[in-house]
Amino acid sequence: MNKYKIYILLGTIAVFIILVISLIISSNRANSYKKLYQKELQNVEAYRLDNSGLKETARQYKMTIDDLTYSNDSLDKKIVKVMKELKIKNNKVEELQYQLTKAVRTDTITLTDTIFKTDVNIDTTFGDKWYNMHLQLKYPSTIITNPTFNSEQFIYVYTTKVYNSTPSKCFFIRWFQKKHFVTEVRVEEKNPYIKTLQQKYIKIVK
Repeated sequence: MNKYKIYILLGTIAVFIILVISLIISSNRANSYKKLYQKELQNVEAYRLDNSGLKETARQYKMTIDDLTYSNDSLDKKIVKVMKELKIKNNKVEELQYQLTKAVRTDTITLTDTIFKTDVNIDTTFGDKWYNMHLQLKYPSTIITNPTFNSEQFIYVYTTKVYNSTPSKCFFIRWFQKKHFVTEVRVEEKNPYIKTLQQKYIKIVK
């Protein structure tokens, strides 16, 4: 095989390699753009559902921590603020949840005996940001109570390392003790009147 044929063969191989690399890069870019498109599409659908008034159904958003940090959405800013208050590292977060709920109940009590004067007709509301009581007293013996509780929860799912066994009191020994990753759930309830008595979180692994 002469020198020119060798050059042609090497050139052909080089072109082939360049084409293969270009195809791989193009394929990776296409997959990246496809994932980005699907993420944005899901976010648009989630936003549309949030504003449709259908509170029984929610669509999960897909966001990076940077997306969340630089978002101008007021709710996103609140979520980031509480996450910083809890000192949760950005690279450990697996899932974020936020819930704002209200509990309302109206009770009417009518007694057989007259307990109010004829001119009694009291309609008042007292409480604070988290609890309100709407109270009505009417002649002759009607009492109406309408308490309202507001619950605001920030839920953070993140990974952290824990020791396989009880950590030693000696820091030098702790360096050599084995650790493993666990997923922790941190719930921050802002309503001081609401206490969490029991909780359980399950992530389905497929």
